[in-house]
Amino acid sequence: MIRVFSKGLNASAMLALQSSQYSERLLMADTVTAGQSKLGKTTVSNLGHFLCLMITGSFETLLLGGSGTIDDGINHLRGQLIDSTGNRKLFSDYVPLSLWLSPGRRRSPTAANAFQPDGAIITSPAANPLFYPLEFEYLFAANSDIQLDVKNDSTAACKYEIVFHGIRILSGAAVSGLRR
Repeated sequence: MIRVFSKGLNASAMLALQSSQYSERLLMADTVTAGQSKLGKTTVSNLGHFLCLMITGSFETLLLGGSGTIDDGINHLRGQLIDSTGNRKLFSDYVPLSLWLSPGRRRSPTAANAFQPDGAIITSPAANPLFYPLEFEYLFAANSDIQLDVKNDSTAACKYEIVFHGIRILSGAAVSGLRR
């Protein structure tokens, strides 16, 4: 096998860089009560800063109907992303989760499907969504919180899950034993 870039790579510099950072994912998941808002959060630990590169996530589209909870396919959740350091709002307003989360809508396996032409109530099948992560580059400081203020305009409680994909930039104290 021929390695084209083997003469252009600095192994020492690459190893030093690898010992000071690693790939990480931070999960935020919550349920928002019908007609309410809720502040969800995930904490960036004291290991070091977190450079977010992409966001992915999913949400439910539930509504309380006459025959029980139905999956109406309409997004009832909107959110405001906040960096707790200085309480900085990262979106200018509450943005519907369907506009920035992928794979997006998650069908509920227990809710009735609202779109049956004969009126029969059956459960919704599992969704096969496409996956397009949102590129979102932002540096969150160590010991801070990533917050999401979510509003639910549905008559049923709806769940959401968000994963922040990025790089943990370790603090000097966390990597002092790794340095040569």
